[in-house]
Amino acid sequence: MSMVRKTQVPECPIRKPSVVPYVVLWSGEQAGPEDDLVVQLGSGGPRLGYRNERPEDRAGSDQVLCGRVEQAWGSGRPLYDSLHVGRQYVAMYSMKCQVCGQPASRNKDGWLFLDWRKPHDPPTWPEGSLTGMPPLCEAHARVSIAECPYLRDTEFVVLRVRTPRLWGFSGTPYTLTADGWKTHECDALLPIGDQNLRGLLASRLYRELRNVTVVGGGLAD
Repeated sequence: MSMVRKTQVPECPIRKPSVVPYVVLWSGEQAGPEDDLVVQLGSGGPRLGYRNERPEDRAGSDQVLCGRVEQAWGSGRPLYDSLHVGRQYVAMYSMKCQVCGQPASRNKDGWLFLDWRKPHDPPTWPEGSLTGMPPLCEAHARVSIAECPYLRDTEFVVLRVRTPRLWGFSGTPYTLTADGWKTHECDALLPIGDQNLRGLLASRLYRELRNVTVVGGGLAD
């Protein structure tokens, strides 16, 4: 059950971002070519794979294939509307701040998150929300509220989350055809254990926010 407190988030002037978040993709970080994708056959049936696959290419108990992207933080310019596959996974899995990459804030009420309504969220939102945005430390939560361009026109809440459980992945879904793997235009959002994860090229790890406490929120101007 979510609890609402009367803590108010102070209004902050809009300004140019003063820091590039750890999870942001840079223009110089190139994605791996689609030609590297192959069909792998095993006891569970066919699954999406890479030529010359490495152990770090897969994640989670379902061994989901993750999109390959170069690690070159600071190369080119920051693409604020895109997340780096590897750094998003590290921050979300290890509960690190999405801005600085250091441990996220946690107190007796839980981990610190920012969240907003999304099409797949339940009527109980923010309780039960699914998020691909990692948590934050307190200092960079304040920076995000003040500087994030997306939050300027979005109704958002500041949350403490006691149970941010690993939920699943989003990414590009592939279907095996007689001509090999074929993709769809729309991303898929799939829970852990879904058989369709075998054909997913994952781009984000998701958590489900349970036992949330709303500690602030607002509509940035």
